Amino acid sequence: MCHNSQLGTYWNAKTKSYSADSSFEYVKPILQNYDIVFGNLETTITKDQADHSGYPRFGSPPGFVQSIAKAGFHVLSTANNHSADKGAQAIDLTIETVLAEGMIPLGTYSSESDYQNRRHFILEKNGIRIAVYNYTYSTNGIKVPGEKIVRLIEEKKIREDIRFSKTQNVDFTLVWFHFGTEYKTEPDKNQIKWVDVALEEGADLIIGGHPHVVQNFKKIETASNENTQKQQLVAYSLGNFLSAQNAPFTDGGIILNFDLVVNGKDSKEIANINYEPVWVYPSGYRIIPIDRYLNQEIDLKLPKHSEARMKAYKKQLLKVLK
Repeated sequence: MCHNSQLGTYWNAKTKSYSADSSFEYVKPILQNYDIVFGNLETTITKDQADHSGYPRFGSPPGFVQSIAKAGFHVLSTANNHSADKGAQAIDLTIETVLAEGMIPLGTYSSESDYQNRRHFILEKNGIRIAVYNYTYSTNGIKVPGEKIVRLIEEKKIREDIRFSKTQNVDFTLVWFHFGTEYKTEPDKNQIKWVDVALEEGADLIIGGHPHVVQNFKKIETASNENTQKQQLVAYSLGNFLSAQNAPFTDGGIILNFDLVVNGKDSKEIANINYEPVWVYPSGYRIIPIDRYLNQEIDLKLPKHSEARMKAYKKQLLKVLK
């Protein structure tokens, strides 16, 4: 996310441009180690500085996306409750900017033809094929303008998408939900409902966001035949990776990481599931990998009160992920 105070931090008066590079300084080496990095872009992109704003209607400069690309991201979800904040032009520019920076936008579309062309996205890496779908619970009551499309959570389409993916020789299907109750550390009934729909239809990976706090994740194993176990991974909410929110437990999140392994036609595995806790240091909105900081693996020394706040965040995180 990019709030008003972040915009002020990212502005360079000398170059008259925005850059969020400093926010990613300490996590960039981590992200660039992964084959694929997914993230939720919870703002729209606008060129006009007068349209740059944070809550309640988010509009950020192209430089924000440029910094995200340099940090190591590959795929960005653009379907969330802020997708329509700045109207039709911003929906288009968000898609165009993400593409121009070499990343893939998912969940918003400029037209019906754009939707038909990009609705079914299959990513191939190291010989493994992954279908990815993105949906949001709403656009905060803002009408999506004209022929623009923001993919909403609808059971019929979710089931159709997952079924279609299974006909495309994919190894894994990832469903990416923007849903849940803000600031609640347990999934609500709607999250559970939509996760169950995706699991029932055969999604392998279900990742969620929106509550602004971390919720639990779990691996589900069920017997698929005599010799194999079907594995599915559900993460209800990854918290806030980058934002200016500072209420307790909203000032951080997790980098969820795992390996996808294929050992032949009928053998696939979601392995080495782990997470990296991160906390946002308000001075410069730097994302701090907590464990690496505490192990003195990064060149940074926080003020005592900030370090105490970060440790308190980690303590609460461990309670949620117990």
